[in-house]
Amino acid sequence: MATPVTSILIIASTSTVQYGTSQQFSGITIAQVTAGEVKLASSEAGGSTAVTLPASGSKNLEDITPADITINVEPPNEGDAWLPSSLCILGRGNTSDYQIICNIPVWPTQIWLSADKNDHHYPDAFSSINLAQVQQAYSK
Repeated sequence: MATPVTSILIIASTSTVQYGTSQQFSGITIAQVTAGEVKLASSEAGGSTAVTLPASGSKNLEDITPADITINVEPPNEGDAWLPSSLCILGRGNTSDYQIICNIPVWPTQIWLSADKNDHHYPDAFSSINLAQVQQAYSK
């Protein structure tokens, strides 16, 4: 049964790697579903954050793929690199429970997020990436 998505829950954890914490904000876009600026990065190593975003209901839960989900770096503190340790995106409809859309239980350590690619020197940081690219890096 098709479930139009009306709410998105994002759960992110920050790495315990040195300099992995950040004060930056992230832009989250799920094509034809939702977009928003949220604080996913933690200033505490190993810290977790959970945020919800309203969704349009114009796309069904089963039709959203990791390639539809983009994370980009937003001001302020966009030059401050962040290294997530995990990320989970869940969605629900008006009459359903949350279901996993995309789960990255172990974020690849080579994908740091920063608007300044030189903020993390090896490898360069990403200012924007979709979750299909993150999954692909994780599988290598």
